[in-house]
Amino acid sequence: NDLLIRDRRLGQALAGTLGECNCVLMRGHGMTVIGDSVPEAVFRAIYTQMNARLQLQAGQLEGPIEFLSDEEGRRASAANRGTLERPWELWK
Repeated sequence: NDLLIRDRRLGQALAGTLGECNCVLMRGHGMTVIGDSVPEAVFRAIYTQMNARLQLQAGQLEGPIEFLSDEEGRRASAANRGTLERPWELWK
């Protein structure tokens, strides 16, 4: 098995795993990120990787990590949508 999504059944399973989320970690294959546009998907992919690295580093510090609440996450996501074009111009 090459761990790729090669048929409808696996595609539906991946979509079900994503649910309402924008990103899923795939065993042995990295991550899959979705967006409403190519710039949004690229933005999410780059920043998901950066944020994962920061979260790993934060976990090595003393004290608890204070994550965003669901509402804070929704507001941050909405704010990011208005800023996609600037980094997209650098990345494309």
